[in-house]
Amino acid sequence: MTGNITDDLCKICDGRIECAPTAILLISLVHTLYGHIGPEPDYFGKNRYNLLKTEEKLGEVPKFKTYYRGNQEKGYSYQEKVHEDEYDFIVVGGGTAGFCQNRFQTGCEVVQGRVLGGTSSINDMGYMRGSPADFDEWSLMGNEGWDFSHVLPYFKYSEGNYDKDISKNKLFHSTQGPLDVGRYPYVDDNVDVLLSAFNELGYNYTDINGRSQLGFMRIQTMSYFGERVSSYTAFIEPIRKLRTNVEIITEALVTKIVFKEDRDALLALGVEYIRNGTKVKAKATKEVIISAGAINSPKLLMQSGIGPKEYLEYLDIMPHRDLPVGSNFHDHISVCLPVIKLTKTATTAKFPDKLKDISTFYTKGIGPLSANFQVVAFIETSMSDILSTPDIEVRFRGHDSNMYYDKIDMCISLLTPKSRGQVVLNATDAVFGKPLIYPNFLKEPSDEKKLLEGIQEIVKLFDTDVFKNAEFEFDPRPILNNECKNHERVSEEFWSCIIRHFSSPLHNYVGTCKMGPAKDPESVVDANLRVYGCNNLRVVDASIMPKITRGSTAAPVIMIAEKASDLIKTTWY
Repeated sequence: MTGNITDDLCKICDGRIECAPTAILLISLVHTLYGHIGPEPDYFGKNRYNLLKTEEKLGEVPKFKTYYRGNQEKGYSYQEKVHEDEYDFIVVGGGTAGFCQNRFQTGCEVVQGRVLGGTSSINDMGYMRGSPADFDEWSLMGNEGWDFSHVLPYFKYSEGNYDKDISKNKLFHSTQGPLDVGRYPYVDDNVDVLLSAFNELGYNYTDINGRSQLGFMRIQTMSYFGERVSSYTAFIEPIRKLRTNVEIITEALVTKIVFKEDRDALLALGVEYIRNGTKVKAKATKEVIISAGAINSPKLLMQSGIGPKEYLEYLDIMPHRDLPVGSNFHDHISVCLPVIKLTKTATTAKFPDKLKDISTFYTKGIGPLSANFQVVAFIETSMSDILSTPDIEVRFRGHDSNMYYDKIDMCISLLTPKSRGQVVLNATDAVFGKPLIYPNFLKEPSDEKKLLEGIQEIVKLFDTDVFKNAEFEFDPRPILNNECKNHERVSEEFWSCIIRHFSSPLHNYVGTCKMGPAKDPESVVDANLRVYGCNNLRVVDASIMPKITRGSTAAPVIMIAEKASDLIKTTWY
């Protein structure tokens, strides 16, 4: 890079996003550390035509073979290799175990962490277990062993909480687990203003991962003194080179689960995947464990013949088990409003100062770059499903960044959505095409009503003495560049319009392989996470959640993995 670094980096921007100094700072940092971002893995190589056209019979696991065949259409000869590998357990996936009208392109973004550690490697790092009522409700739905008293030990088993104020509560917290949990070392001045304003409104400072979620706090995160801790860095990286009985295969695309009929049940034999232009059949002597997330886990099941019978037949996929795979999709829908204007507490910095902050962070682990958003509140609306439990989460983040504040976004999220969507296969190409997602956000009228009440409660912050003394002002201009400006700004119609324009998913997708009893027609897996009608096949990720937890789902997914580990060991050892 030559010349002015800001001008050079701004050429990267495509015009759809603001070329803000903070964005340039991030691009500069990534370029310095990694040089470039590589392309999507090429699973096929020159063998793409053959791999897409040749299919082995379902249930066969052939021995290694190599052969050559001329391909007149493509004009070259290729080599197809089919390997057979054998393992005790095969885990597929390396992750954490409606509307959006205010977008340049219509529709909502769906973000997935396609990296070891999954979404825990790219998320906001928030450590939120959910309410104890969430898990008690799972149990009441027929999932024995999933009430809060049973899952709390699994939360504690992984938690290594280094926050002295929080970790002293031994009933709810542990300091011994491999997952570092604590608060950021850097606290912006605006954080204290927000906390004090909630206190003035009558809310209590609380540990949201303790006995009661209601209230506010400076958020706990999956980080170690400002540095991200993902499920990969916490659980896998420390043992990856030490454990000879663990093999991690990256840049591989699993195309189907291999089954055979076994009396009255379907037996999972292994999986088939493509890597570096080679088709590989991996055999599991004990279990196949699907941990591909709430979008790709149902996709893999359906393209393997586990799903709604009529739908699979429509796609010419032989159905092996008729299960409601892909339904019950839901997420926390969030409305982020950039309406808090700062004056005397603005913490902007010039570009050279930001470059110095990079050095300070990497040498000392402190400064603005050691923090993300920090204030979160959980409130209960008049329509709360369970008394004394929240149904609205509010978080505050810097508008252009979470490190330098010149304006603050108020993000109001619905914790208890009733609307349900669906994930389906791409009819054009069920295996290699991207799945289609129909979220149906705000389909149920009560969802919008709860969000509306949440917004009306949070704007009361502008009436507090704390906000007035800090000169926090409500600035409606950023949210009025649409037809909402035609409504009276204090009316429900105005806020309903704003919700439709500024709503977006919080990327906590769950539910598409629902856990429930056999009598529940919506269930895909039982309380031991085993797929109904299939032996040696489990699903272990957010897709099994019958109802989403109140808060970010990273911590609950890790808990699910911890509990699944015990279930698997109980079965086989």
